[in-house]
Amino acid sequence: MRLGVKKSVLGNFQESSMRMALPFCMLIILQGCALFGGDDEDVLLPTELVEFEAIIEVDEKWDVSIGKGHEGLGLALKPTTDGEQVYAASFNGNVVALETNRGKKVWKTNFDLSFTSGPTFKDGILVLGTNNGELIALDALTGGVLWATTVSSEILAPVAIKDDKIFVRTVDGSLTALSKEDGTQQWLVNHKVPRLSLRGTSAPVNFANAVLCGFDDGKVSAYDVTNGTLLWETMLTPPSGKTEIEKVMDIDAPMVVLGNELYAGSYQGVLAAMAVESGDIIWVTEASIYAGIAADENAVFVSETDGTIMALSRFTGREIWKKENLLYRSPTAPVIMDDSIVIGDLEGYLHWLDKATGETQERISISKSKISNAPLVLNNSIYVLTDSGNLISVEKKIPSS
Repeated sequence: MRLGVKKSVLGNFQESSMRMALPFCMLIILQGCALFGGDDEDVLLPTELVEFEAIIEVDEKWDVSIGKGHEGLGLALKPTTDGEQVYAASFNGNVVALETNRGKKVWKTNFDLSFTSGPTFKDGILVLGTNNGELIALDALTGGVLWATTVSSEILAPVAIKDDKIFVRTVDGSLTALSKEDGTQQWLVNHKVPRLSLRGTSAPVNFANAVLCGFDDGKVSAYDVTNGTLLWETMLTPPSGKTEIEKVMDIDAPMVVLGNELYAGSYQGVLAAMAVESGDIIWVTEASIYAGIAADENAVFVSETDGTIMALSRFTGREIWKKENLLYRSPTAPVIMDDSIVIGDLEGYLHWLDKATGETQERISISKSKISNAPLVLNNSIYVLTDSGNLISVEKKIPSS
């Protein structure tokens, strides 16, 4: 089945993408003006990778083209899984279900849509968002359309699903709750978008009876899932600086809930641990977070905007280790795999770092294309959708006893 949209949508999206990406490009230019001339020592070139001694073994299992690439568009097209199949979508409207072990196609559906976020899987359905604000729900078993609806603007973050509701964050500052059954709107709240903002939005997360979301105005807000009543709101860091660019404090990185704590970070702002029930800040440390965060029972792991990778105590925010091996390599958010964190970069490398020390354990080149989205971890395998539109599976070898 093909779901039609106006032919002007793609053109509008490309114009919108350029307009919304401009502030981010401006930030890069102003932070490293030698990109367009000046002393060579000021050019922010990707750090060269250094040699290391591998202590784990990984191997690429399969590589499947999902569809058209999305280089430079900053899309949240991270694969997802139900534990037996992996699901992925492409910018040019393909949605695919593959067997996790062999990459064999289970089903594939194409739509006349430009997917920009998702898929999100829960309770047998897949939900995806588009550049033009379409939201579509599919049967994960067959790929058939369950329903389709339109929200207020472009969707650049995966939705959250809880019980009978779907929560979607759009680039106009809105957080909307929809019926999981048919996509009808249940409630809507809105935050004012600053005049200057990065391209990207933070994905909603659920905790108990609340849905939490970060916004471009630097606030983290919690709403009652039933009716959208504001439960609490915390300014992570107030805008500072003299220029509009210096005041950019977007919360775009996916937030993490672990136990009774919420971990959130802002661009050229801070990383903070917050009490999820009240929004009170437990600890805060200066940081610039754009890609994302991971956390386990002891530590919080972050990729900073400049490529610095850090581990901090989950309880105090104290630095455990900091590595600059990936400076200016646009690292993805870290994901946890056993005793490692795994990170992708702009040259198509996957890096395994020791959780305890940050030392490189293994590195593999899987593509010539950038990896923008965090890898998906399932058991001893990693699934990565590159910006060129290829879904690649990499397996960590289990040592024989």
